[in-house]
Amino acid sequence: MDEGKRYSESIEQHFPITVMARQHHEVGVLNDKLFDWLEGEASAHANSGENAARNTSISTQGGYQTSTRTNIFQSNRPELRQLRDRHILPAAHHYLQSVFGGQARELDPNLIGWANLLAPGDWQSPHMHPSETNLASGVYYIRLPELNPPEGCIEFINPHTISVHHGFLTTRRIVPKEGLLLMFPPFYLHYVHPFRGESRRAIIAFDVLTRASGLKLRF
Repeated sequence: MDEGKRYSESIEQHFPITVMARQHHEVGVLNDKLFDWLEGEASAHANSGENAARNTSISTQGGYQTSTRTNIFQSNRPELRQLRDRHILPAAHHYLQSVFGGQARELDPNLIGWANLLAPGDWQSPHMHPSETNLASGVYYIRLPELNPPEGCIEFINPHTISVHHGFLTTRRIVPKEGLLLMFPPFYLHYVHPFRGESRRAIIAFDVLTRASGLKLRF
């Protein structure tokens, strides 16, 4: 008997964690405008109720975060519209195609965004962004201090903890760069290490929601 006919076989990946890392180049001017905008927002609202980081129920520990009542991508500011339309939305469409395949054509992604400005010693506790309509989460790096890892790095936590017995790591650390755009599943637990120095860490975070209803999506 032909040895190749004795059995049938398939190898699958169950419950994969798909992460996109898209490094944008020549975005220095855009990042400067975004940073100036965020500095102005922090200067005006850091000590008020509009600073979401003052709410102890969220993950941002210290620093400034735009209000949870505001979606920054609804702003008419040209730098925010440029970031949304030229950088994040194209990446979101590509990421959704990679994760959902043909189903991605049925989606109508809607971005919900906020911004963080962290000073030395500030950090973000472990958190994730799951909701019924959330397709993906992401972060775009505007301005970074000089990092000595793990300072200021984003750390993803292995959701399959028993896999460490088979040689997998407990976390996956990414050292960010200015202009880097990350996208990942909303259920992927992550946190940000505090850092030292004098510079600040400025980012824009977002969720990709779907306006489509009745879809049974697979991750």
